[in-house]
Amino acid sequence: MNRITRNAISLVASIALALSFAMAAPKAEAASKYFTAKGKVLKIDQKNRTLLVSDRENDKLYLVSMPEGSILKITWGRFSRMVQPGFTDVYKNDRVQIRCHRTDSEHLAQVDGQTVVTLTASSR
Repeated sequence: MNRITRNAISLVASIALALSFAMAAPKAEAASKYFTAKGKVLKIDQKNRTLLVSDRENDKLYLVSMPEGSILKITWGRFSRMVQPGFTDVYKNDRVQIRCHRTDSEHLAQVDGQTVVTLTASSR
């Protein structure tokens, strides 16, 4: 009986230790160099090469500047099966994932109660 109790206690302790490490994991993610902006394209500015992307998860808007060779993935839309879509392949209401640089100078603003973040897409 004592052996079963000791095994149960060691199992509970190892689970608690694993959970404490799992809770600390998001801090390392926040310090990463890149950030993935995901959401629905609301507006496309061909002249300035920018996309206005609405994030469903946290009620934010991303104004993403898209330089040549930037990393983009269309998850739902006309060209969602394309391997390497470009800026010209994106249409309004497409769902996209854009890999962006995480910088200290991200501009934040409030528009109609939503937070707007200005980002620059990363190149390969």
